[in-house]
Amino acid sequence: MSVHHPHDDSTSPGAGVAPTNRRRIWWIGAAAALVVGALVIAGVAASNGASPIAPGSSANPTPSPRSTATPTAMPSPTPSTTATPPAATPTPTDATVIEPAPPAAQEPVPLTDSAAAVPGVVFSVGTLDAVDGVARGPGEVGGPSLRFTVTVRNDTADTVSLTSTVVNLFFGAELNPATELTASGGAPFSESVAPGATQQGVFVFAVPTDQRDQVRIAVDYTVGVPIVLFEGAAPR
Repeated sequence: MSVHHPHDDSTSPGAGVAPTNRRRIWWIGAAAALVVGALVIAGVAASNGASPIAPGSSANPTPSPRSTATPTAMPSPTPSTTATPPAATPTPTDATVIEPAPPAAQEPVPLTDSAAAVPGVVFSVGTLDAVDGVARGPGEVGGPSLRFTVTVRNDTADTVSLTSTVVNLFFGAELNPATELTASGGAPFSESVAPGATQQGVFVFAVPTDQRDQVRIAVDYTVGVPIVLFEGAAPR
């Protein structure tokens, strides 16, 4: 004979099923609540601009290091300062030495002829004598020499000055200049010659005996007047 307990539900249909169903429903609700909570957290994070934290990651991740190098400024272009070279002083490379032109001279005449330097002033050369010259002045060299006279005749109506008149002698084929020996019996011209009168000067020049085949006596009357030339052979 069985005894029925009014509070014992284990024998009623569905006994043992109701608690299981209740547990399943509770787990489903809990899971749903977790999903809803996760969605809410994700939405809040998205609204704040933050990415959801992955499981296992730190809540305060270390920020990636940023480059702290200061950008190099572009260099400013330096203005070009080209120095202007100083003007070079021109230096002549082909300098031409201009020698003074030799004084004009007349055509040579024989030693025995006369020649007028200007109209009315006539010069002539006397006989050339071979003598032994004596050196007494600076630069003079004694030795074989020639002595001669030069005569000037004034055919003009005025007094002629002779203060600028110079006599020289050249010898040899190359017409080398001879040295005048003033202390060997020479006598210069007087300062002037009167109208219609004559004056003489005596001159001594050292001339080697082997260079007397051609001698040239030059009488330079005054500046600007062509030189009178006498040319010929002299005694040895």
